[in-house]
Amino acid sequence: MIKYSLNLIDMLEQILKSDILQCVFSGIGCTILGAVINGKYTNYKNRIQKIKCYYLEDEVLLQIPMKDENDIIRNNIHCKKFKITNTTNRDFDSLKIIFQFDPSAEILECWSISKEGWNAQKIKPSLIDKNQADANIKSFNRGDSIEYTFKVANISDNKYYITENKSLGVKIECKDKRERRKIKSKKSDKLLVHRH
Repeated sequence: MIKYSLNLIDMLEQILKSDILQCVFSGIGCTILGAVINGKYTNYKNRIQKIKCYYLEDEVLLQIPMKDENDIIRNNIHCKKFKITNTTNRDFDSLKIIFQFDPSAEILECWSISKEGWNAQKIKPSLIDKNQADANIKSFNRGDSIEYTFKVANISDNKYYITENKSLGVKIECKDKRERRKIKSKKSDKLLVHRH
C-alpha cells in the first residue's frame, strides 16, 4: 500500500512539472486577462457620453408689455439661440431633446438650422407645456451640429433647461458661449415644469 501511494505521488509530481499543465494554466490566465481587458473596453465604450450644447445668443426683442393681434399681452420677448453638437463616439438614428424655459414663459416660435437646411430637423412647441419645445433629430452623426432658435415671451427668472428624452448613455452638457452677457440666464438642474 505504501509503494502504491509513493507511485501515485511520483506520478502527480510529474504531471505538475509537465508542459501540458503549464499550457493549461497559461491558457486559463490569458482567458481571464482577456475578459478583464474586454470588460474595461466595454465600460469605456458604453459610458455615459456627453453631447455639447452651446448657449450662443440671448437678445431682448421687446421689454415693455404689448398686445398682439389676438389681444394677448406679452410682457417681454427674447430671442435665444443654442447649438447642439454630437461630441460622442457614436452616430444616432434618432435623438429627442427637450428645451424648457421659465414656468411663466411661452415659446412663440422655434426653428432649426442644420446641414440639411432650414428647419429640416423638426422642432415644435409642446402642446402640453407652453414653455417647452421638443426636438426630434434624425441621423445625428459624430461631429454634426444643429442650431436652434427660440422666440420666447413672458420670461421672468430667465432660466433654461435642456435634456435628452429617453436616450440611454447620453447626457447633454450646456456651456455659455455668448459674447456679451448683459442678460443673466441661469441653467436649471431640474425640470422647471413637470409633465402632466
